[in-house]
Order: sequence, then C-alpha cells, then structure tokens
Amino acid sequence: MVDQTSILDSLNFPVALVDLDSQQLIFINRAFCFLSDIFVDGSEAPDLGDLDKFFDGRLSNLLKTKDMCLVKEIASDQAAMTFYEFTLRLSSDSDSTAILIGFDKSDLNEARTSIDAHLMTIEEQSKDIALIEQRNKELYRLAHTDSLTGVANRRALFRQFKAIATTSKDFHCIVSILDIDHFKVYNDQYGHEFGDFVLRTFARQVRGQIAEDSIIARLGGEEFCVVDFHNTRSSATERLETALDIVKDLQLKTPKVDSVNISFSAGVAEYAVDGLTLDELLRNADKALYFAKANGRSCVIPYSADLFEKRDMTLIAKLHGT
Repeated sequence: MVDQTSILDSLNFPVALVDLDSQQLIFINRAFCFLSDIFVDGSEAPDLGDLDKFFDGRLSNLLKTKDMCLVKEIASDQAAMTFYEFTLRLSSDSDSTAILIGFDKSDLNEARTSIDAHLMTIEEQSKDIALIEQRNKELYRLAHTDSLTGVANRRALFRQFKAIATTSKDFHCIVSILDIDHFKVYNDQYGHEFGDFVLRTFARQVRGQIAEDSIIARLGGEEFCVVDFHNTRSSATERLETALDIVKDLQLKTPKVDSVNISFSAGVAEYAVDGLTLDELLRNADKALYFAKANGRSCVIPYSADLFEKRDMTLIAKLHGT
C-alpha cells in the first residue's frame, strides 16, 4: 500500500484518520498535533480520547453523521476552525476510515471544494508514488535476477546470504557449486539458442529438487551456486546426487534430429568447517568441483582439506588440463 500518511503529514492544515470499525485514531498529522497539543512519538498509536478532548467531547457526534461538521474555537489566536468528516479509502481492505480535515472557513461549500481539491492532489501523488515504487521494484528485480534463467544472480546471492547470516540465531549452511558438464559442446554443435535452453532447463530442474528457502544463483556461464540452510553436508550431498540423477535422465531435443542428455559436476563446502564467509565457502566448493571434474565429472564431491593436501601430481595435472 502506498503510504498516503506521509503525504497527509506534509499538508499545512490539520488532518486526522479514524478507523470507524474499531473507533481508533490511526493517524494525526503534524499540523493537527501543533494545533491540539496532542503529542505522538511514533512508538505507539495516538489516543482517540485525546482527540475527543480537543473537540470537547463532541467527536462521536461528528463520526456518527456523514458530512457533519464541528466548529472548534482555537484559543491561541481566537480563531474558529471548522472540521469536516468524510470517508477515505486508504487500501483495498479498508473502506471504513474517516478523515477529519480542518479549515479556517465557515462556508461548507467553499470548504468542500477545497477538500475535494486536496484529496484529488493526494490521490494523484499516491499514484505517482505507486508508479515510482513499482519501477523501483522492477529495477531491483532486474538488478538481482539472472535474466536468462530467472534465478538469483551473483549480486543477489551475496546480498541474501549476508542478510540470512546476520539475522539467524544458529546460522548454518551448505554451499555448493554446480557446473554443467561439457556445456561448450552444446553451444558449438547446436548453437547458443540451444545452449540457453539447456541453462534454463537445468536451473528449473535443480530449483525443483532443493528446499523452497534455499538459494539458487547463476554465478556466470554454466556455473550455479546452491545454498542449503537446513541439511547436513551428507544430506545436502545426497540431495544434489538425486538432482544429478534426474538431470541425467532428461532427454533434451536438439535443433537437429537427435536428443542429448546432460549432467553436472558439483563441489560442496560446509559453513564453519570449510569457511566462515561466502567467499571462503565458494573458493573451497570450487576446489571440490574441480576435483569432481578431474575424476570423470558427473559426480558430487564434498570439500576436504585432507583430500587436497594428499592429492598427487597426477591429479594436479588433470586439474590444470580441465
């Protein structure tokens, strides 16, 4: 919902909003606070009783009768201000909100003309704000989504990881990097359009095999990252192996007469064991990924410091050759 209250708060005449169902004062603008000496600190809702005192106990009469007005003598400058009540629809689920507007005018028709003009201004400003908010949301989505596959991009991955890591009490996760095997072959043999189809299909299949609140992001090219916040290293590895089996069973029809199967290799790293930052976890998951690629591909390998400390020169040569 657009925050019309911020618009109302900027007006230089008194405005108050009252929920007619609950009989609660839900908003009073700064001009009204100044006029009535009602103090609102923002930590709690203003008190309807204070507003009723301002109207010398006559507020209920104003709220019961539509288009009724009250004349309130303002002692500070010996002026008279007339308050008018109209209904105002602030949101789709609330159509019983009364708006009280005060004017230094005794003529009802003149006041209503002025009120209608101000409400129209509020409505137009609200539309402008809604359009700006919609555009900002779209810009945010574009900036944090991989346009080809629809999953998160690298920027969104780091932003979401940081947000969850800093707000979770007992934070734990498994970070995996997945790389589509021999992806360059699909581009070279069948064209980039088919390669894009492979990427979209792969992202959709993996998304369907991980927990709903897990993160899947495209790091770039044919590399993806999955962040699992609930499983252990072994169970996360098993889940990825299940996804691998499902992906391997796919028959992707090419622009030619044949169909192809795809597979992926993956490296897995565990938070607090293999790193404390996302950069560290990605770096070690990447090492495990290259180990998987050097050992035949189409497999999921958890990172192990001992494993990499003991690897021989043959493995190192294979890693450099991939």
